[in-house]
Amino acid sequence: MPFNYLTTLRIGMAQTFHLRLLLEGRDDLVYEVRKPEAERLKRILAGEDWSEQIFWFDTIDGRSVLVNLAYLQGVRYLWDAAMAPPDSRISTDEDMRIALLGREVLSESPSEDPRDVYTLFWELELGLDKATFTDVDGEDFTLIARQIVYLTAPKQVVDEGRRQVESEDGLEEP
Repeated sequence: MPFNYLTTLRIGMAQTFHLRLLLEGRDDLVYEVRKPEAERLKRILAGEDWSEQIFWFDTIDGRSVLVNLAYLQGVRYLWDAAMAPPDSRISTDEDMRIALLGREVLSESPSEDPRDVYTLFWELELGLDKATFTDVDGEDFTLIARQIVYLTAPKQVVDEGRRQVESEDGLEEP
């Protein structure tokens, strides 16, 4: 039986969305995301100067991903029907993955301070030329933005860092 969107709605199936990112010199990255994340990437790519931007998004399985769009060669927007909401799948990968131009993917344990990880993502998305974070050993690690192909970290670490920064800045929700 072919897929029918109206039938899917009637019987309560959830539609899932995947981004297949084709990156220069890398294997494709495929992430399951919520529909607004896929739509936001489409809007960014429809705008001007998209290749000078960093795209930061969260995945269904609990990762935060940052992609340097300068290395993006294409995107496939994939969708599928699932019988249950996909939010039950959480990645157990606790390491950060840092893909730099011309290098193997580095695996780093996130900083002891989640604010460092959140600030790293935030500064790179803002367009800073470089960003520094403190690794788990307490050593500073500076990344040059134009050399980053992609970066991933556990979403729970990034979210906790965001909460701490907003609390310190008095921006937390009541």
